Amino acid sequence: MATSSQLKIKQYEGFGGNFVDSDYLAAAYKTAEPVVFEDMFRQIYSSMHMFGNKPVLSMLTGNKITIPGEIYRWPLQGSEYKCLHSTEVVETSTTPGIGGTSFKVCLDEDWLLPGEVIIGEDNEYLMRIKEGPTPNGEASYIYEVYLAEDDPQRFLPVELLVVGKEFRKFTTALQSEMNFEFGGQYYSSSYMLESQVGFFGQALKITDKALRESGRIGVPFSVNGNRVEKFVPMAEMKMFDEFEMSKEVALTYGKRMTKMGINGYPIKTGPGLREQMKDGHIDRYSGQITESRLRNFLLDIFFARNDRSNRKVRIMTGTMGSLAFHTMLANAATGFLKIDTNFIKPTSVGPTSNNLQYGAQYTKYIGPEGIEVELFLNPQYDNFQYCPKADPIETNRPIDSWRMTFFDFAAPSSTSFGSNINLLEVANSYSHGYITGTVGPNGPIQGAATTKLIGCYERWVQGSAGIQIVDVSRTGELIRDVEA
Repeated sequence: MATSSQLKIKQYEGFGGNFVDSDYLAAAYKTAEPVVFEDMFRQIYSSMHMFGNKPVLSMLTGNKITIPGEIYRWPLQGSEYKCLHSTEVVETSTTPGIGGTSFKVCLDEDWLLPGEVIIGEDNEYLMRIKEGPTPNGEASYIYEVYLAEDDPQRFLPVELLVVGKEFRKFTTALQSEMNFEFGGQYYSSSYMLESQVGFFGQALKITDKALRESGRIGVPFSVNGNRVEKFVPMAEMKMFDEFEMSKEVALTYGKRMTKMGINGYPIKTGPGLREQMKDGHIDRYSGQITESRLRNFLLDIFFARNDRSNRKVRIMTGTMGSLAFHTMLANAATGFLKIDTNFIKPTSVGPTSNNLQYGAQYTKYIGPEGIEVELFLNPQYDNFQYCPKADPIETNRPIDSWRMTFFDFAAPSSTSFGSNINLLEVANSYSHGYITGTVGPNGPIQGAATTKLIGCYERWVQGSAGIQIVDVSRTGELIRDVEA
């Protein structure tokens, strides 16, 4: 397309960094043309505001914990009912236990005692321990058992003795007189987990001439709701916004890393949501998600948990995931009556009104066993800046736009945390300020002390942030994978 030479002042592809001088300003904006600046600024910030909100930080505002150091640990209590596993097949009979005979099982723990009754992976076969445990190599113990029943024709299927099969304590069976055998108690395993936070910082250096020149741009604009009429205050606010966005991105996509810096001090980053959730419930899908699949996925997370009072789940997803969620529930709801009244409504009230509106979107799902699911849109999942991998079919969309991340914020009952997902910050690590030269944020320094004898000033901000998932088994992700 041809462009008028009167309109085309300068072609500039963008700018960045942490230094602003007068050439820097002139390269970006023609100060004699405020209308051009205003239009350009609207384009820059309309885009930034669309993708610049910070959903993870927003969700965790009320779950902030200040910690004394960058390494943090927390205990997590496991189940009190641990399964034992078969380590070796030591029984030679093809009908173990037939006629009331004893037989041998080889397990990986020495907890069990004579008098206790165990089961394998079928509770139709109860086995009472007669003798043992007898060591059989490293982490392997032999128990002599017999079937705890009177039917002489019954025997244990040999497939229940295969290496890797599970066994667990069931009950006890003791003498009614002169008993000397007693069952033992078993305690939940306790895990001490460890992670770390990352550190972030932004800086901005502004020369004395840039400070003078910025006042010539007299076009008012708004940044995060604040009216600004100079470029430099906008640049400072942009610096703070970039600082917060750095934390937001790291809390979602960050990986744990510890490397030595150039002056011998460590550079640390903490694991983000995705890295921590790899140990949660992960399911990959390629087609349309159905209500039954969502229900089963959620039941996998909550199945057999004692606490049923708080099962409110939040799904963080992109636009395509939001549409898939709506389509899934709309398809499931078609079997119910009067669904049309929720989609077709009058646009105004009155006897003469004949205007209608069509459309509605599902954003909440009430599932079985007290499960509630609420949809939460994350614009980052739609943005190629943060999610550059394109969907192989709809190539103009990031594949992460379909990704559904499940959060259960309810604190595990075995811990003292107020929430299952917390925002962490090292105490006294957040700071911001400026270093004056011959100028400062308010203009030239006249008669006051300066930090440097140089014609500029520096603005800076730094701090720390990390995200903690206390129990990752209460989280999960549904990930679109066309090749799945």
